[in-house]
Amino acid sequence: DEVNGRRNFIQSITTTAASAALLSLPNQALAADVVAEAPVEMKTFVDPKGLFALNIPKRFFSIRRTVKGDLPDEQTGKGRRGSSIFTAGDLAKAEVIAVERFPTVVMLEEEGILPSGDLTTFPTIGDATAVANLIALRRDKDKPGQARTLVVPNSVSVSEDGKSLYFSLSTDIDVQKPELLMEQMGVSELVRITKAKATLNSNDGQMMAVFASALQQDFNGPDGIALLDVVESFVALDQSQVQVEKKKESFKLF
Repeated sequence: DEVNGRRNFIQSITTTAASAALLSLPNQALAADVVAEAPVEMKTFVDPKGLFALNIPKRFFSIRRTVKGDLPDEQTGKGRRGSSIFTAGDLAKAEVIAVERFPTVVMLEEEGILPSGDLTTFPTIGDATAVANLIALRRDKDKPGQARTLVVPNSVSVSEDGKSLYFSLSTDIDVQKPELLMEQMGVSELVRITKAKATLNSNDGQMMAVFASALQQDFNGPDGIALLDVVESFVALDQSQVQVEKKKESFKLF
């Protein structure tokens, strides 16, 4: 009887423990799935000036530059903030979105290239990788002191209509104490990855580009998916009719 009692007692403990484990496993797995798969909530930002539209994460702050000195000059593409007309981001996670606007002709002239012929599509401007490097170089000039940004090999592509150029950028971030970084974040180096899309769809001689960047490790989760959505959703709105109206107004002045 004593042996049977001990056996029953052990069986009851085992059964109870097994039941508890079975009950907890689905909840843990469900929680893990929720964390891994929960998408970042997005919202659509439509430029009040009618230049562009794109999706951005709801939690991001956003700034549309409107002060004349802050905006890039129509002729030079330069302002106090470089070529930037819109910024959004999450400072706590070092995730940033930027929209820039500058004349295609100026970008080429700054690098000693004489613009000629059709500049309304990327294939007619030149080699896609070369153009991506020109855009990256222009950004670096607007941010003196920042480490050199490199175009990621094999990341460059052009849309079927030739109006959009896609590419990725990589920037090494200087780390003063790699051992401390490894202890805190599990990595010994920091690399900023930027997904970019440049477009000529405004049809006004201006190139517009969106840049969505984050630390490399943050691209491996929902934030990376959200930033890709930012780039894919970016649309430069057609300004050709606006330019016609501006010319009509200028003629009226005379």
